[in-house]
Amino acid sequence: MRKYLIGIFCVMVMSSWLQAGNATSGFEFLRIDMNPRSSAMGGAFLAMRGDIAGISYNPAGMAFTDDEQFTFSYVNYLLDIGGGQAGYTRRLNGLGQISAVISYFNYGEFTETNEFATPTGNTFSASDIVFALSYSDYLETHFSYGVSMKYIHSKIDLYTSGAMAFDFGLIYDAPFDDDLYFGVSMLNVGTATSAFIDTKEDLPLSLRLGVTKKLAHLPLEFNLAFNDLNVSENSFADRLSKFSIGGEFTISQVIRLRLGYNNEVHKGLDTGTGAGFSGVSLGFGIYYDKYRFDYGFSSFGDLGTAHRIGFSGAL
Repeated sequence: MRKYLIGIFCVMVMSSWLQAGNATSGFEFLRIDMNPRSSAMGGAFLAMRGDIAGISYNPAGMAFTDDEQFTFSYVNYLLDIGGGQAGYTRRLNGLGQISAVISYFNYGEFTETNEFATPTGNTFSASDIVFALSYSDYLETHFSYGVSMKYIHSKIDLYTSGAMAFDFGLIYDAPFDDDLYFGVSMLNVGTATSAFIDTKEDLPLSLRLGVTKKLAHLPLEFNLAFNDLNVSENSFADRLSKFSIGGEFTISQVIRLRLGYNNEVHKGLDTGTGAGFSGVSLGFGIYYDKYRFDYGFSSFGDLGTAHRIGFSGAL
């Protein structure tokens, strides 16, 4: 049965690779990282393990822990956009690791106008919410897997839209080298269940591959990820250009420093005169006993910056 599960997942991965996906879709907020640790490493978090922050990248990572964990985070995004996330995970005897995460995004208030663009004196707001329930466990000695089921709800003024989606992931613990892991995930496999008005929007389906390695002679865990590989491009090289890299430096038992770069973000914000530091991210983590405080900073060039803070721990 375990071999069949791996085979089915590989077929799904190849199908999504061959599928000519769209660069844009509805429910785009699903691409936004809420967590300060993963965002500080440029989103190169696909093969990281044992941290509930990684569920949105690869739910298979939660198989690598027996801890009962919690996490809370807040993101101050561009303009007046903000959001937060809360999560909890624990291992059920004989059943694997069960995790629940809820994420909320608010776009602030907007001025209402009529069909002639004249203000009516009223305002309205827009928001998104996602609830995810995940299951993770080991397939065999070197493979772990994870599945997340997500309910998505979006609201603009009096209009609402909903969707159901699944995330699938695998992580391979390479037996031929210490602290080397490979990960693959397919995110947002699903469909809209209701539309704002008439047309149901597609979800941002994303196929991702990643690798992480703890260096033997440096206190660094290095991460590389290729994102949105299912989205059609002019060439194979263009698909691979949508990469992100990141690293976490262990300064001491208390302090971790993080640095990352997302080339897809950088290219998307290049207006022809350069994109500045867009796509660059950094942050740190402070560890005390079983608890951790995180901060993450992300640059979007001329559009502005995003700041994330988080608190997590093991119970």
